[in-house]
Amino acid sequence: MKITLEKVTKSYQPAAGAEVNALTAVTTSFDAGAVTAIVGPSGAGKSTLLHIIGLMDRPTQGGVYFDSVDCSGLGEFRKAELRREKIGFLFQMHYLLPDFTVYENVLLPLWDEKHKHFERAESLLSQLGIHGRKNHLPHELSGGEQQRAALARALINEPSLLLADEPTGNLDTVTGARVQDIMFEECRKRHMTVILVTHQESLAKKADRIITLRDGIITEDTENENLS
Repeated sequence: MKITLEKVTKSYQPAAGAEVNALTAVTTSFDAGAVTAIVGPSGAGKSTLLHIIGLMDRPTQGGVYFDSVDCSGLGEFRKAELRREKIGFLFQMHYLLPDFTVYENVLLPLWDEKHKHFERAESLLSQLGIHGRKNHLPHELSGGEQQRAALARALINEPSLLLADEPTGNLDTVTGARVQDIMFEECRKRHMTVILVTHQESLAKKADRIITLRDGIITEDTENENLS
């Protein structure tokens, strides 16, 4: 799925003080099947941009297009449908429900028709190396296992787009590298469009393209020459 942003601006009006622009006239596109890393200092607008692309927030101005269809003005019900049908989300915190097993957490995005997806859930857990932990609760897993379970949940709906916000930021170096490798392998195998936000240079270097945001503006946009 190709994602296009046209002059996307996001403004906030504090209770007191001048209006603040988190994003200013951001125009860019993300090709289907490509992996893009968004980098930049804290407060640059990276997570805001990801939330707008994921239809979890509305731009103040500008348009968000999925394969040339303008999604920025859609109603909440239709946006929720698109998120369920087209998008997978992976965050720094795994956000697994503590009273649900790993298997139940993975099925959660498709809970109303979970019986149709048992086989896929089993397959994902096997591919990610945590099938033996499927009946465990999240607190019984290591940090890396929890994040792999969260990745399985993000992939359960066979998304066209994966959005990841600091997906290995809470993991130690060795575990984080392993989760990164698994994530990239699964995403490239499925030819998904991937947009990830990171402060980690090691993760950004694995992307096809690196966009730098500063003060809500794209200051650099380069193909990743570090890829072998």
